[in-house]
Amino acid sequence: MSSSASAKSVPIPDISAIWQLSCLDAYNNIVSTMNPAWIPDKLKNGFEIVDGEARLTSAPTVPWMTIYNKDQKPIYHALGYNSYSDALWQTVVAQNQPTNFAPTFSEIEPYTGLKASELPSADFTFVLYYASWCTNCKLQENAVIDYKAAYKNQNITHIRIIADTAKMQKKKYRTKPCPVGV
Repeated sequence: MSSSASAKSVPIPDISAIWQLSCLDAYNNIVSTMNPAWIPDKLKNGFEIVDGEARLTSAPTVPWMTIYNKDQKPIYHALGYNSYSDALWQTVVAQNQPTNFAPTFSEIEPYTGLKASELPSADFTFVLYYASWCTNCKLQENAVIDYKAAYKNQNITHIRIIADTAKMQKKKYRTKPCPVGV
């Protein structure tokens, strides 16, 4: 590779936030639940159904993504990324149907510092729960950047929430109290 070759630029979100490391239980209870109907067959054995919600049976992970409409109502919330995800996002955005299987902004505000009232007005807001070590997180974020470029007629805000679930699970963070009531 010559020194004149340029690498793909690193995607930059419109807004960044950090999920507090000592708040693993809140991440598990708020973020790591989803609609049982949305779980791909290959992931079904990693979830259990509790009160009509699919919950991870193992430690929470990334990437997760939630899409909100212009009224800040969640319309999509799911774990993982694959080559079909952007087609699914197109369908979800076109349908624009709120779901109860996703965290609201008010639920994530205390743990991230994101204030719903301070977010820019957008047709859709894509919130990615991300970790720097997570390869699928990087693929998902690049796909969101490509999606925004392909659908310029939609005003899309891209938010990255650093949620280093590997660090959250370490004893030194688990033994500290989450500063927000869980």
